[in-house]
Amino acid sequence: MTNRRSILGCVPIALLLLLLPASVSRAGGADEARKAGWEEDTPGRWNSLPERSVDAGADTFRAELVLSPGTGVVWEKKINRPLQPEDILSIEMVSTGTNRSSRDYVPHAAHFPLSVTVVFGQESVGLPWKRRTTDFFREVWHGFSPGGIRLTFAFGNRAPEGSMYRLGEEETVFLVGGEAELGKRITESRKIKEDFRAAYGRDPKGPVTSILVSAERPSGEDGSIEGKILLTSPLLR
Repeated sequence: MTNRRSILGCVPIALLLLLLPASVSRAGGADEARKAGWEEDTPGRWNSLPERSVDAGADTFRAELVLSPGTGVVWEKKINRPLQPEDILSIEMVSTGTNRSSRDYVPHAAHFPLSVTVVFGQESVGLPWKRRTTDFFREVWHGFSPGGIRLTFAFGNRAPEGSMYRLGEEETVFLVGGEAELGKRITESRKIKEDFRAAYGRDPKGPVTSILVSAERPSGEDGSIEGKILLTSPLLR
C-alpha cells in the first residue's frame, strides 16, 4: 500500500510547482540588460515569458517581443532619483495588436500589450484600512503592484488614445495608443512632473523609485502579436 504520509508530504511541493512560472529559453541581450540594472519577471501568477530580445544602455532600454497568448514580461529598474523639472521620458512603441479581453478601466482586468510605468514608491493616497486590506487580498491572487503612486503610459484596447484616468486610487493611466495606431510607431515625450501634477493636483514630494517596462498577452486572446518599445530618459542613469 502507498504510504499516506509520503503522499501528503508531496502536496506542498506540488503546490509550489504550480506557483512557479514556466521555464523558457533565455532572452537575447538579457545579460546586457541585467548589467544595466534591469530585473526581469512575469506579470501575474500564471504567465510564461514570451519570445523577446532586449538591449539596455546607461539611459536607454529597448525590447522586441512576440507575445503569444498566456505570455508576459516585466522589466524593472530600481532607482532613487528626485524628480527634476527637466526630466523627460521619451517613449516609442509599436504594437501589431490589442488585447481584446482587456478592460482598460478596471483594476486587475486591464492588460496592456505594452506599457511603461514610473513609480513613486514613497508617495501614497490616503485610503481607509478596509480598502487597503481588500486590495491586499486581491493582489495575493492577481499579483502585487509596486507600492506607491504610479504613472502608466500604455497601449490600450477600447479606451481612446489620449485618455487619462485612474486605474485604482494610486495608479493613473495615460493611453498613448490603441486600435487606430496598430502597426504604427508611436512617439511620446512626457514631462513626468507635469503628468504627476495633472494626475494628483500637486508636485511629487518623494523620488522616482523605479521604472517598469511591461508587455502582456492574456491566455484568452487569439493569436500572437508583435511589439517593440524604446525608452530613453535621464531617469535611467
